[in-house]
Amino acid sequence: MEAADKKLKKLRTDLVNGLTRGVIADLVDEMQGEGVINTSECEEILQANLTTKDKARGLIDTVSRKGPRASEKLIQSLNNADKELCNTLGLSPVENMASSVPPTPPALVTPTTGEWITPCVQQQCDELSQRTKEIYPVLSKNNRKRLALIINNIEFTNPKMARRGAEVDEEQMQKLLNGFGYGVERHNNLTAEEMKKALTEFSNREEHMQSDSTFVVLMSHGLRDKICGKLHSDSKEDTFHIDQIFDILNNKNCKGLRGKPKVIIIQACRGGNLGHAYVSDSATPEPHIDYEEEGPFYQVHRESDFICFYSTTPDSVALRHVEKGSIFIQHLIDVMRQNACNDHIEELFFKVQQSFTEFTRQLPVKERATLMKKFYLFPGF
Repeated sequence: MEAADKKLKKLRTDLVNGLTRGVIADLVDEMQGEGVINTSECEEILQANLTTKDKARGLIDTVSRKGPRASEKLIQSLNNADKELCNTLGLSPVENMASSVPPTPPALVTPTTGEWITPCVQQQCDELSQRTKEIYPVLSKNNRKRLALIINNIEFTNPKMARRGAEVDEEQMQKLLNGFGYGVERHNNLTAEEMKKALTEFSNREEHMQSDSTFVVLMSHGLRDKICGKLHSDSKEDTFHIDQIFDILNNKNCKGLRGKPKVIIIQACRGGNLGHAYVSDSATPEPHIDYEEEGPFYQVHRESDFICFYSTTPDSVALRHVEKGSIFIQHLIDVMRQNACNDHIEELFFKVQQSFTEFTRQLPVKERATLMKKFYLFPGF
């Protein structure tokens, strides 16, 4: 049987690429609680390392240096926190390690649940589920295979277009969707053609036949009706038209999701306006502080069971904090994790819009809503 510390070192690169910031933070807490690492080592891992990958390297290297027993505890905790990643890498708990056979890697991050998302009450879940004419059916978590897709363009051929803070949006959206039971397929820095290919391949995933819904999250720069690929610049257009999302996922082309709610979330600008009109007497415009502008998109068809939530109104910008991520994504996550236990998706989106009442520079907009029933996520079920 291979020693646990050697196993960690052997899989170091895969672990560094697969671990998320949230999982790393949980593992550090557990390792500190188990006495594997001390307070100064904990601070060194989480604070001295700026990127997620550096934090992962710090954790793996610190624990593996302490020998097989410490490494065994990390492997056990990692299996509890991210079972799918461990299965993908064949990193089973030590007692099962000898007989473990690595499965075919699925391009997913395992769903996790926790009190970070307020769970639905059993009685309410049972009562709502009986209203089959009003509510989209939700499959038992033991029998379903929910999938979600995140495409996040952060780096571009033109370095000045880099979307600072966008990695925070991605990690938080992944955490949210994992908490709702979705395996998340993620892609970064794609061209327009690669975005189309990723969406097409996602629409053909066999798991959709055993799913009850899906989320597709697109984050990039944009135009009014297009999303920018990584090659886009003032001199060269590399854009993915929003209509293609609905073409690819419609009832004809995506049979696995036919009649099932499809939630499209887009973080990007749709033009250059700030989205508000000044009504005070002040001649001084509002400062931009450390926000940056994003990009846009639009809609056309009338496929059923879609709902699309845009970060801003047509011809307007979407703002992103260079460290905390996009304002729209921040508000969306806060509302959904606290209120999905009671509200259906359209009500959740309405509450997100309400949260922008005092922020007049941007207003998210719900468009192309063709849901035929109310879609509840029933967190915890």
